[in-house]
Amino acid sequence: MDEREIHEKYVTLFDQLKFMIENTHSRVIASDSDPLFEENINFFAKSFLISMCAYLESYLKDIAFSRIKRVDEKLAQISIPYNLVRWEILRPKEKIEEGFRFQDLRVSIKKKDLDDHISANPYRTESLFKRLGIDLPKSGEFNSKRDLVTSIVAKRNKIVHHNDSASDISMIDLHLYVDSFVEYMEIITSVVEQENSRQ
Repeated sequence: MDEREIHEKYVTLFDQLKFMIENTHSRVIASDSDPLFEENINFFAKSFLISMCAYLESYLKDIAFSRIKRVDEKLAQISIPYNLVRWEILRPKEKIEEGFRFQDLRVSIKKKDLDDHISANPYRTESLFKRLGIDLPKSGEFNSKRDLVTSIVAKRNKIVHHNDSASDISMIDLHLYVDSFVEYMEIITSVVEQENSRQ
């Protein structure tokens, strides 16, 4: 799956979530409102916010791994000796008498290896993508969304870790959050596509 396919997969998930948010909102504001939704609106808001951040984290894992796979594919097309790269990296220390491998350089990072680095928090996302050779803050668009995404994730963290109320979040807010997350993903997808297309 390429970057755009990954992006579209998650846009579809966010569209489905937005539909559920709209449906919940309609049931609450209707003249004959549904008591199940009306009495549990806070629970629904929390659930939607948590789901939204989970979708974002899954997207980040998939798009980051697509970058890793693309770099490994490029390495496979050319022959770069592992030992030469190791020497260059360790040169300041000049101690490379052990650990020689007589093979080409490849990236062996697996998708599960990303788990400890994945977070919906933009600052942690930025840190992960630096490891992948991508400078997200270089994109002014990324910077313009960072504070909003950070505040949404902070609210989710308060709910998950401190059982905070979601009473200050409306269904309309959640709808806007989904749109913001989709825009944020578009920014990241575009940057990754651009980097992956470099020769």
